Amino acid sequence: VEKNPNAVITLRAMKRQCDWGPVTIVSADMRRWQAPEGCDILVSELLGSFGDNELSPECLDGAQRFLKPDGVSIPGRYTSYLAPLMSTRLHNDVAAYGDLQHFETSYVVRIH
Repeated sequence: VEKNPNAVITLRAMKRQCDWGPVTIVSADMRRWQAPEGCDILVSELLGSFGDNELSPECLDGAQRFLKPDGVSIPGRYTSYLAPLMSTRLHNDVAAYGDLQHFETSYVVRIH
């Protein structure tokens, strides 16, 4: 079940090219979609740079209704961690804005 129309196109092409067999790609918002039957395996890619991206915990909890009683959810669980880091470059880039607001903004950076 994929809400992003561009991702649906890519997934359907991958299904054809990689012979995904019985996999069904559904173009819908999972919060509103009604499954015709329970699934055996539910795979989620809702994890982003922080584990709470895209309302991941809420969506994964709500998606359990799609599983058969003996179905498997992947991932079965996950843990988000947040660790402080010191970066002179990032500090200087943020300081260049000249205000406190930018120091209080979360940044996702590529460290390497």
